[in-house]
Amino acid sequence: MAKSEELKKKQKNLSLRPDIISKISLIAKERNLKYDADVVEYLVSSYFENQTEERQTLLAEIDGLIQNRLLEAVVEDVKRMRVILNVIDRDNKMMMEFWNHYFIMTGAKSLGSTEKLISVPMQEANQLVRERIAHSRQKKLDQELKRSVPNNQNH
Repeated sequence: MAKSEELKKKQKNLSLRPDIISKISLIAKERNLKYDADVVEYLVSSYFENQTEERQTLLAEIDGLIQNRLLEAVVEDVKRMRVILNVIDRDNKMMMEFWNHYFIMTGAKSLGSTEKLISVPMQEANQLVRERIAHSRQKKLDQELKRSVPNNQNH
């Protein structure tokens, strides 16, 4: 189809309520439009332009909300990690003080490292720690699985 045919206007007869006709006349005066058809073209064009702008605004707002939620989740995780690290640091410092005191009180002259010899209680402690870590990991995986399965499918 040629461009001139695409731009060629076609007549369309519409039946409108009197209040709509008066509103079209008002818009024509406000916008300096000569014909009612020009008002209808203006209104239709404005409608589609605004619809696109509104859609873009809405998408931008949704993106912002998603980023804020992700940021909040990361901040919460960082706060939890900071608390955990503080507890670990405190516990490590206490252990260092305990061992220093122990070595002084027993008159230890050298360190009997686990590379040289590992005691039965130390083996038991290592096993206990491994089991606790495995148990914690399993609990975490179970919780993540519960969150990922919709409520109506977890039975």
